[in-house]
Amino acid sequence: MRNFIILVTFVLFVGCGANDLTFHKISGKNINDLSGKWTVINYWADWCPPCIKEIPELHELDKNFEKIQVFLFNFDRLQGDELEEQLMRFNVSLPALITDPSNFFDIEVPDALPVSFIIDPNLSLSLTLKGPQTEESILEAINYSE
Repeated sequence: MRNFIILVTFVLFVGCGANDLTFHKISGKNINDLSGKWTVINYWADWCPPCIKEIPELHELDKNFEKIQVFLFNFDRLQGDELEEQLMRFNVSLPALITDPSNFFDIEVPDALPVSFIIDPNLSLSLTLKGPQTEESILEAINYSE
């Protein structure tokens, strides 16, 4: 009976698109689509001044380096119009995750913000950076060179 329950759970998990991340205004992206690049997942909230201050740095990082991709995840788990309003208010053009990234990576939901999780090109959690980051601090942390 135990093996049956494990098998059913596995089938449901795999069959329900467990490998799909959902992005704001993007239907979904397979987790494997992220491989081959460094991925920065930044937890943020509109009530966190350091979070707002670091958003331009994250934009620059995403724009300036082809092998680095940056995603935001709203700590308050906003979606739809609420999330859209916040992204517009802070002039955010980075993709925002709707699916909690802790479902896919070895990420513990932070108890303080901002926090950036660095996923290596092989899709493993490489670093957890607490506090506001700059383009330079992230590049230094991952020892990035093109």
